[in-house]
Amino acid sequence: MIQLFTSKLLSTFQPILLSTGLLWVTSSIAATKPPLVKTTAVVPWQEGVQGQLSCQVSVPQQYTVASESQAKLTYMVSSGSFVKKGDLLAEQDGFYLHQSLKAQQYELTQQSANLDYHQQEYQRLIQLGKTHVSASAINEHALSLKLAQQAVAVANNTIATLNKQISALKHYAPDDGVVTALHSNLGSFVARGEAILSFIVTNNKELHCELPLTQDQLTSQLEHKDFFLSQSVPLTLSRYSRSLNQRHQTQSLWFRTPKETPNLPIGKLVTVQWQSQLNQLTKIPVQAVTFERNSAHSWRINKHQEAEKVAIEVVQNQAHHFIVQSDLQAGEQVIVLGQSTISDGAKVKVMAADTLFAQGN
Repeated sequence: MIQLFTSKLLSTFQPILLSTGLLWVTSSIAATKPPLVKTTAVVPWQEGVQGQLSCQVSVPQQYTVASESQAKLTYMVSSGSFVKKGDLLAEQDGFYLHQSLKAQQYELTQQSANLDYHQQEYQRLIQLGKTHVSASAINEHALSLKLAQQAVAVANNTIATLNKQISALKHYAPDDGVVTALHSNLGSFVARGEAILSFIVTNNKELHCELPLTQDQLTSQLEHKDFFLSQSVPLTLSRYSRSLNQRHQTQSLWFRTPKETPNLPIGKLVTVQWQSQLNQLTKIPVQAVTFERNSAHSWRINKHQEAEKVAIEVVQNQAHHFIVQSDLQAGEQVIVLGQSTISDGAKVKVMAADTLFAQGN
């Protein structure tokens, strides 16, 4: 009875066990099947990299003409005036300074006479000797002589300061340039150190440009770039910032304005062309590049049909391609479809060029 039941049970579950075994074998075969990917050839790129920057004509410094004494402002050129080197920009009244100078000259005369008296008196006491004059009297006259000498020095110093202030009542243009702003009004008393006007030199212009970069590209990328104005006039880099503009993610560059363009107006926007001749440049489709945070990579197929992860740097964007700098060589195959199913060193199966790629195949 038990043997008959067992035979019936085996006959019932035998097809199920057979089907389960076939399913496991099929799944195992599917699991070991290499992923299917589509590739394309890496194209050589020997034209370098080109681009353009929007720049502005500027000047390296702006001068501020300031008062060196408290004096009334009697003359000032208008804002926006173009002046030549040595032209008068502003003038202040010198009446009170001249009066102070005369007073100090009188003071100097008196102090000089006082010094002569103390010198003569001191010499007379020295000649009399200690037998006729006490030591304290000699010391007292020595102190009076020293104080007289210091008083003459103070008067001379004050006169020198007044002469300097009087000579600075007229303010002249340090070079050819433009008055950009007025900070005081005619007739006002301008305090010492207070600004009168602002002035820029127009024969020392430069081009200020902003180069889009990431933090790790600062300085190093400049070594490989040549810059031109109107694609024919080379530019000389004057200086550059060592930090990145946090808001715009750009690096500031300043170029000397070329002699061929001396009449560029300050503030004018100009286009600067740049080109770079880098090594190891190739061209690959955008589908072959995978971006991860601050890095990028592609998948290369080696001679053993294995996927290799290759770090790349995108140096220029085109319509459907990237110009990249990497270890990729022209003619090598890179994966453009199916990257999500592979890992570094994994075997892959490359589909024919005219095969349609279906998800799940």
